Amino acid sequence: MTPWSLTARWPRLSLLLAALLTLILGLAARGVQPRYEIEDFFPEGTPARATYERAQEAFGRDDRAGVLVLESKAPLGPLDFGRIRASAARIASRSEVERVVSPATAVVPRKNAEGDVVLEQALPPGEEPSAARVAELLELYAQPPYAGSLVSRDGQVGVLYAQLREDRLGFADRAALRDALEAERKLLREHYQVHVVGYPIQRVELVEISQGETRKLLPLVLGAILLVGALVFRSAAGALLPLAVAGLSVLGVTGLMRLVGLAPNILSPAVYLIVAVVGVADVVHLLTRVRELGGGEEAVERALREVGPPCALASLTTALAFGGLALTGLPLVATMGLQVALGVGLAFALSLLLLPAAVRWGGRASGEQRGQLAERCRGLDAWAAPRGKLLVAGFLLLLVLGGGLATRLRVNAPLLADLDAEHPIRQAHRLIEARLGGVIPLELLVPPPAKGYPFALERMTRVEELTRRLREVEGVLTASSPVDALRRLQPFLAEVPAERVPGLVPTALLLAEDQVRPWVSAPSEGLMRIRLRIKDLDSDAAFALFARIEALYEEVLGEPAQGRLTGQGFLAQTINRDIVVHFRGGFLFALGAVALVLFFAFSDLWLVAVALLTNLFPVVLLAGAMAALGVELRYTSALVLSVVFGLAVDDTIHFVAQYRRIRAEGTPEALRETLAVAGPGLVLTSLLLALGFGALLLASFHPLRVMGGTLALCAALALAADLLLLPALLRLRGGEAAASSSNEGSTG
Repeated sequence: MTPWSLTARWPRLSLLLAALLTLILGLAARGVQPRYEIEDFFPEGTPARATYERAQEAFGRDDRAGVLVLESKAPLGPLDFGRIRASAARIASRSEVERVVSPATAVVPRKNAEGDVVLEQALPPGEEPSAARVAELLELYAQPPYAGSLVSRDGQVGVLYAQLREDRLGFADRAALRDALEAERKLLREHYQVHVVGYPIQRVELVEISQGETRKLLPLVLGAILLVGALVFRSAAGALLPLAVAGLSVLGVTGLMRLVGLAPNILSPAVYLIVAVVGVADVVHLLTRVRELGGGEEAVERALREVGPPCALASLTTALAFGGLALTGLPLVATMGLQVALGVGLAFALSLLLLPAAVRWGGRASGEQRGQLAERCRGLDAWAAPRGKLLVAGFLLLLVLGGGLATRLRVNAPLLADLDAEHPIRQAHRLIEARLGGVIPLELLVPPPAKGYPFALERMTRVEELTRRLREVEGVLTASSPVDALRRLQPFLAEVPAERVPGLVPTALLLAEDQVRPWVSAPSEGLMRIRLRIKDLDSDAAFALFARIEALYEEVLGEPAQGRLTGQGFLAQTINRDIVVHFRGGFLFALGAVALVLFFAFSDLWLVAVALLTNLFPVVLLAGAMAALGVELRYTSALVLSVVFGLAVDDTIHFVAQYRRIRAEGTPEALRETLAVAGPGLVLTSLLLALGFGALLLASFHPLRVMGGTLALCAALALAADLLLLPALLRLRGGEAAASSSNEGSTG
């Protein structure tokens, strides 16, 4: 008796262990909370991340504001300002909201009844808005730093910002803010076209999209697994066991997430589907072998001995491929990779534990021992064997063609491209970009000089000039600096000549700190920033814009610009530019880990080389197909290319393991017999992979559709390589001697 046959000897105990494991993980899965933080998209330990964190520490987070956009058919008037003030008051009363800024509630300079200039709310509570006051405010809001932020140039669009408290940034608080803004939208939609946007809103929407996709797609995948199992194996065990492994693995991986602290995120629908589809491959291979052996307890024990080790190797390579995503340095992707690795390991364990009981009490598969699929695989090899060299040449030609096309893959990721073009958030962003000052933030830090006073008049005059020139740059929608705030406060400074106003930052920090604090950190630090809003640009255009901004910075200020740009708009594009570098580490890790596992398992460099070449084919051809179809490299598409090698190699492991066993038994025409024995399992698992991943094409979230389509295509390409290219390569080494090693290690 080998360790692989233990579960076959004690099916009741194995079933009890599976039930206990499922119960523990199911209890752990209760109350798991999703996480969607913008920081998870950004690599840790990079200069760009350090600059971003420095800016956050100095000026606060730039992702706290929910936005209510009101579009009127006519310029906003007194009645509109009154409605906006009422909405702002209702939202400001909420405990999670720190403050609300709107055309009616912004703090602005104003002369009181005594003729003194004071800072007060644009429309104080209790004061009826007049046409004259509204006209005065609209004129003020057309000037920096208000321009493009509170009211559109034509006066027909108004914006209300609700900022969350620093200590109230959890999912529940963001959802509460979204609900409050939605309630205001319903109240106001009788009078305006109303949009709800902002980073907190996007995060709630994306989490809910993620959860909705899981609820929609997972039942389809589980239904496909049940249907394929029933049609192929024609027994209760064949239908229900794959379904049980898939369903329990999904439930269990959620519990594992909770236990190890890996919260579900926006990629969780892909995690659950990958675990369900890839995890069920082991039990399909085991059931296929049990059917080949005629069913019964002896067949289960023998199948576990023969197929168990290849299943373990396949699960290990898949787990390593996804676990290698931790090397990308991208927290969101690293978390997903570790979650899938845990799920695949759990699915393998459940397959071993549930198989004996399912076969014992679930009935035997009907039909002939071989089945039509096995004979068709045998017939395929009869056709392919005499054409081996031609097939190898054809596959190599496709490999070269795919590699050539892959060089045309374009890295490009506009910040909102993951949402469909007609999604309400994208519609609102287009409106804000066209009529207001845009929503994509970019910050230009102005640290204190190496020598000299940071707020010296001459230097601040240059800062004002730089800001003015930035407003003229194509792609920049708005730009503001601390000098704009000083210009707005000039009524306080009637005795000060206009040319001396830029040098009064320290005075403003003492007398009206709230007015300049958004642009200036603590006076002792001397750090300033120029705040910009930019268009949602393609990556190439965005980096051309960044280069232009840095050139202007050095030209006007005479100081180095490197490391001065930050903000989510900059950081996201930086990741896109370096995305190949980030994912290259994960792919190379998967390649090296798979090679080591194969060499450890088969102790044959030729077999390792053949397996690697066979499985590089779907990777390279997939990259070429993506380029030909216009799929751009983004998070998900780069992720797919990083892990498909680890997925594709699973069937190769099963094929080679069966070939070594059959070859060692002295079976004539070992390769043809291997295709008859292993081929059905390869076809069935590839079919399940294609159907399961193809279900993602029904997702409403664009990245999941890309992931589903590319992984389904990869499953088809990998199957073609395993059925045609792999046998042809094995025959190149002196007939069928490629894997004619001794029986040692052939069955584990």
